[in-house]
Amino acid sequence: MDTVVVKLSDRNQMVLPRRARAALGLRPGDRVIVLIHEGEVRLLPVPGDWAGYLRGLGKEMWQSLGGGDTFLQQERSAWDQ
Repeated sequence: MDTVVVKLSDRNQMVLPRRARAALGLRPGDRVIVLIHEGEVRLLPVPGDWAGYLRGLGKEMWQSLGGGDTFLQQERSAWDQ
């Protein structure tokens, strides 16, 4: 883990260090997601393809429900009742 100290300007702006930009794969004009949770801030690059970025999200949940096809069949059978 690298640690770099940056200074806020009088307009509350900061320069994202080169190592941080490189780690995130950022270039001039790119957008960044700022996640704030319990006193911590995380930066993520905005993905070019949201569908690809979200693919597989919740995979463990679907597996615990017997897989997507099983869950879908159960839901559809509930409609007929």
